[in-house]
Amino acid sequence: MKVSNDNGHINIALEGDLTSENLNDFRAIVQDEIEAGSRSFNIDFSSAAVIDSMGIGCLVATYNSLKQQEGTIQLSNVPENLKDVFQVMRLDRILSIVS
Repeated sequence: MKVSNDNGHINIALEGDLTSENLNDFRAIVQDEIEAGSRSFNIDFSSAAVIDSMGIGCLVATYNSLKQQEGTIQLSNVPENLKDVFQVMRLDRILSIVS
């Protein structure tokens, strides 16, 4: 995963899918950035094709953590198949999905 900081706005570019196999890395990055004071996150799904239930749970947990701290999370460059998953689960109502 590639992480960049643009004036306090953290961009995490996934390098592959968001599944249980790489979730610990994602969690560690998010936790480190939150502890450093970051409250605005963008997760770039350009390189992702799959998200499993653990990945979805992690996104929801991240949303909840940030919401408690008045932070934000958005998902960008989400492939259509993953947008469909988020819509079926009604997660598009809480997670901001941008093109």
